[in-house]
Amino acid sequence: MTEPTTNEMPQRFRRKSPAPRASHGWRWLFPIALVAAMGWSAMLLIESAHELLDSQDGEIRTAQTDPTSLGFEAFVEQTWSMLIITENKNEDLVDLAVATVADRENGGGSILVVPPHLRVAGGCSAAPCDLAALYHEGGKELLTEAMVSLLNVGFTQEVLLTESRWAGLTGPIGGVSVSIDAPLTSENEAGDKVVQFPAGNTTILPNQTVEFLDFSEGLSGTTDLALSQAFWSSWMTKLSEGESPLDKLPALDLDVVELLAVVATGNQSVVSLTVSEADDGLYVEADLLAHLVVEMFPFPISAHPGDRISVRLINGTGDFTIDPVARQRVVAAGGEIIVVGNHANFDVAESTVTYRDPSAAVEAETMAQSLGIPAEYDAFASPAAEITVLIGADFVGLTG
Repeated sequence: MTEPTTNEMPQRFRRKSPAPRASHGWRWLFPIALVAAMGWSAMLLIESAHELLDSQDGEIRTAQTDPTSLGFEAFVEQTWSMLIITENKNEDLVDLAVATVADRENGGGSILVVPPHLRVAGGCSAAPCDLAALYHEGGKELLTEAMVSLLNVGFTQEVLLTESRWAGLTGPIGGVSVSIDAPLTSENEAGDKVVQFPAGNTTILPNQTVEFLDFSEGLSGTTDLALSQAFWSSWMTKLSEGESPLDKLPALDLDVVELLAVVATGNQSVVSLTVSEADDGLYVEADLLAHLVVEMFPFPISAHPGDRISVRLINGTGDFTIDPVARQRVVAAGGEIIVVGNHANFDVAESTVTYRDPSAAVEAETMAQSLGIPAEYDAFASPAAEITVLIGADFVGLTG
């Protein structure tokens, strides 16, 4: 065997001959072709966003983006809502409000003030049972469940406000001015009356907010509720003055700050729950409450999954002034609207409720009876919702 000499380089360390230089055409034409292909792909992707495949006949059709055009359909955003709970230093419930946003883009909404001592059917370990007692026993979870059952809607969020949090919220405006008919007084240990809040136009300082909302000595339940409503009305009015409500709220990344700013941006209303006062407490007026919920929650969330049947609401008339009426009637009948849109033509004469799943027949019939229109089974109905409510020309007469 011949040994390699020291002058020979092992094969793995030898330098390979360079590859031949690419031709001028390959060096430039290939990158240009690659860029062109990428650009064409991007154009196809953009164009595809404006076209849809019709699942029934397999044809390509243009997507509708105009809410007044034939065939337009869109999923709706459920009503943004918040249960706002206020407790004192003893962790007792002293104020309760429900805030809803009417339009996330344009602003506006409602604040519903609820008395803490509203009587409820049950849930407490001992009678009498009201919202304050429920909160004392089960905290935010039990209170939320009671409010969900009361309104038959779910809330997007729940927030707890304490003395320090209220001081931070109203701090930027220096307090909330409230008109008080008679001085709010309490007795000290010596039995002398002490004025806590004088009559007239009184400013509730940020660190007095919870004390004011908690004050109930010598007041009837309805008077106490009226004072809470007056506070919320005055504060929301102050926030709505000027161009930006956020300038009058703390610079904190909190959902309650964002929601209140949106409500104060547009048309707003502050109302108190309609109640009747009896010797043993306050009771809700159920009929008036149902109407109020429909107005506050145009697109409510089901209180519990399955509590409300999902609805695809379609206008077949071209008269868009009936849309709000139709939505309110569907919500009042227990529907959860998740899709709104227009029919393929605007000459539909008869309103109908259609369903594709036989298991939804009972709910469809119930909705149809409430709306005063017939229900039909349709195996080809849209799967976007459990039922489709098609509004025809006869719907105007049905709502009269």
